[in-house]
This record gives sequence, C-alpha cells and structure tokens, in this order.
Amino acid sequence: MTTFISDYLDTVDLQWNEVDLLVAEAIAVQHTKEDLYNALCRSITVLIVAHMEGFIKGAVKNIISDYTEVEFKNLPTSIKRTYCKKYLGFDEKAFPAYQDTIQCLIEDLERSTDFKISHEPFISDKNRNPKPDSIESVASRFGVKDIFKNLHNSRFDNVFAMSPTQIKRSLDISLRLTKRRVSSFPYKISRHPYQTNPEKYPGRSMWQTFLDDVNQKRHKIAHGNDFNNISDINSLIEFKDKVRIFQYSFLLIICSEVCNS
Repeated sequence: MTTFISDYLDTVDLQWNEVDLLVAEAIAVQHTKEDLYNALCRSITVLIVAHMEGFIKGAVKNIISDYTEVEFKNLPTSIKRTYCKKYLGFDEKAFPAYQDTIQCLIEDLERSTDFKISHEPFISDKNRNPKPDSIESVASRFGVKDIFKNLHNSRFDNVFAMSPTQIKRSLDISLRLTKRRVSSFPYKISRHPYQTNPEKYPGRSMWQTFLDDVNQKRHKIAHGNDFNNISDINSLIEFKDKVRIFQYSFLLIICSEVCNS
C-alpha cells in the first residue's frame, strides 16, 4: 500500500511539468519574440516560487495523513507535543506551567485509542511565503531544531558548486531515492541522510541565502517593483532544479527526524 506522501510526490512531478512546458515555450521564442520570452520568464519565476510554497504545505499535510492511523501513544514525541500546542498556542513562555500542561495533555491523549491528529498545528501561520524563518518554523514542529544546520555542509550544499548538468543529475538521484524511502509506512529513512547532521553556520547559510533570493525574485515581479526580466532561461532552469532539490532535502530531514525520534 502506498503512502500519502508518496502519492503526493507524484502529483508534485505533474506540477513541475507545468513549469517545464513554459520553459520549452520560452526556449522556442528566445531569439524571435522578445516580449513573449520576457513574459514567459517572469511567469516561470512566479510559478516556481508558488510551487515551492505549495510543496511545504502539501508535504506537511500528507506526512500527517500517514500518521493519522497511528495511536496517539505511539506517535513520535515531536508530533505529540506540536499537536497539543494546538490548544495552548506556540509561545512556550505564555504562562509558567506551560510545559507541565503540555505533558498533562499528552498523557490524557495517550489514554485514547481512537483519537486522530490533524495537520493544522504543523503548518506555520506566520507567513505564507517560503521564507527561511517560515520553513524553519514548520520543520521545528516535527522536532528539527534548525533545518539550516542540517543542510549546512550536507551533500545538498554541494549543488552550489555544481554545473547545471550535475545539478540535474543530483535532482534525479534525490527524486528516486526519496520516493523509494517514503513509499511504505513507516518510512525507511536513516538518521541524518546525506550527511544532514546539524552543524553551526556563520551568518546565513547558503540555503538561507538562496531562499532569500527566491522570495526577492517573486516579490519584485508580484508587487510590480521590477518590470524588467532579470533572469535568462538557463538561469531559471538551474533555479528551478535547485528549488526542487530543496524540496526533497526538506522532506528527507523532517521525515528522518520523526522516524528516528
């Protein structure tokens, strides 16, 4: 029996096919219809960011869907805690007995045999854009303290030193291996796959900087701050592939945490 997250990844592939269609059209008119080419490039940029934003929400919903059939007492600790924060809020300093109250809620729900969790508490309500702090907040609800520490010096960091061909090859490998590891439940993901053991980073990590750029590109186009096309199609193809690699890295890290906690 396939998992919800595995089926969702198939849907994600179809979403990216939509971007690939626009890319093909842009390449076809690159040297003949400048206005159309520029419009397509701008549309591709916005759509890439939209798919990135949608993926975070979709991945969370489908991971939780896979865990809904698990009795509350057998859920990973991080999932128990986050779900109970639904009732108290996420400010752990809201009142002195916050931690004790969370523990009492967990113990009460552990006595239930038919209680099912839902995805709402696991999706950050701070910001809809895929900004680093929003992504970090979502990952923390699955027990990942700072997802960018996991990415720092991991194999996923290597994409920033790769050629476009190497990036595409890395994407294909990430796609196949991720699908294989989440194809059955419980997921078969080792602790810290692809050398994603947490490491401190100075300033901002490469992936944080990349995501800053992702959001800046979208903001300039969506809010009318820049009417010029600043990205050529080859840059956008590389940009798209890096975003897709980040999607799989995000998924692997949070699934690894809940599988091994």
